[in-house]
Amino acid sequence: MSLFFPIETPGFAGDSNLGYEVIWNTMIDQVIEPTEEKEENLVNLFGIIPYHDPFWSGNLEEISRILKKLGLKVNTFFTEQQGMETIKSCARASLNIIIHPWILKGPAERFEEKFHVPYIRYPGLPIGASDTRRFVLAVAEALKLDDRLVNQVLEEEEIYVYRYLAQAIGTLSWKKFAVVADGSTAVGITRYLANDYSFTPVLVIISEPLFRQEDKERIVTELMTLEYAKPPRVVFCADQYEINQELLKQEDISLIIGSSNEEEVSSLKEVQNIVAAFPIKDRLIFNRAYAGYRGSLTLIEDLYDNL
Repeated sequence: MSLFFPIETPGFAGDSNLGYEVIWNTMIDQVIEPTEEKEENLVNLFGIIPYHDPFWSGNLEEISRILKKLGLKVNTFFTEQQGMETIKSCARASLNIIIHPWILKGPAERFEEKFHVPYIRYPGLPIGASDTRRFVLAVAEALKLDDRLVNQVLEEEEIYVYRYLAQAIGTLSWKKFAVVADGSTAVGITRYLANDYSFTPVLVIISEPLFRQEDKERIVTELMTLEYAKPPRVVFCADQYEINQELLKQEDISLIIGSSNEEEVSSLKEVQNIVAAFPIKDRLIFNRAYAGYRGSLTLIEDLYDNL
């Protein structure tokens, strides 16, 4: 039997971020079934938007893999053949995890009020050992997970990823880079390359429209609190012409990480270009990931492939 739920999502009213929020508001109002029973080890994972994040499937799989090693069951809603039945029963979760710097503020609060499920927000895609450790510790603290298990998982994953990264030491020269992407991707890539790979971020352009000042400040805070690099200049700009002008006037960069829209300006500047953010027009992506431990290795592979 098919189920139909009327949802108003005209394209002129907003982008896929807004559509994602509208969908979940409808699920909260019409689909999710209230329950007083909770599963202590069940979590709902939000914020990685299918197709808006070109690596959404692989990113969800990698984050889910890590959480499962912590002994958790994970509702991703879009992978592992999960569907409407998973959505209906997701009020049984003990925690909602939002991986994004700003979306789902309203739906998360409505979910907590209606179904008594608290939420935490991780303000950007966790990429690499440093930020994934930070993400894991935030989840562990919220759920009061066993410290010994958490530390064991962190140690295993970090040994795994650093073993591979050791093979690349000295092969890729130091870079000054710019990132053009949505807030979550921009935060994740910038922090990873600065904190874990010692590249220098010079310019970060957030290429999606943001309207709440608190959201902009949250993104800026993430980009200003780097461990091993001077903070980059941060620009909020959704117009492609203005984005190109910002990149053209930034002289001291040797790498641009962005979408297919930045390929032309990268060619004009004669700098290395990595297509890693929406929209990606010339790559077929199934389950590649940039998130987490293993996804960070994929990002480094892409850096080497585009020298």
